[in-house]
Amino acid sequence: MTGHAAGLPASTATRHARRSERCAQSQEHLQSWWALAVCLVGVAASAVIMGIGHWRRGAMVFAASVLMAGVLRAVLPDQLAGLLAVRGRWADSALLLGLGTVMVVVILTR
Repeated sequence: MTGHAAGLPASTATRHARRSERCAQSQEHLQSWWALAVCLVGVAASAVIMGIGHWRRGAMVFAASVLMAGVLRAVLPDQLAGLLAVRGRWADSALLLGLGTVMVVVILTR
């Protein structure tokens, strides 16, 4: 029974295996994008709020998005952090949390 795997010709079995591998890879790829997508939705919301004329509220939403990115980077493993993972975990999260904190302080003191 050469050329057959589980009753299917080798080419069909190979195609099914490749298709299932691609599906698994695409699911992993989508799982790694959700954290960045959530943060970018916050950035887009801040742009809309600032465009309406509420610059302070929009800036606070932007700062909250940056802080959320820092928290997500600190708690998510590298494969789920996606494009939030640029450097080491602690360097990324410290920079994002520090920048978000500075933004909040500047917004509240102006």
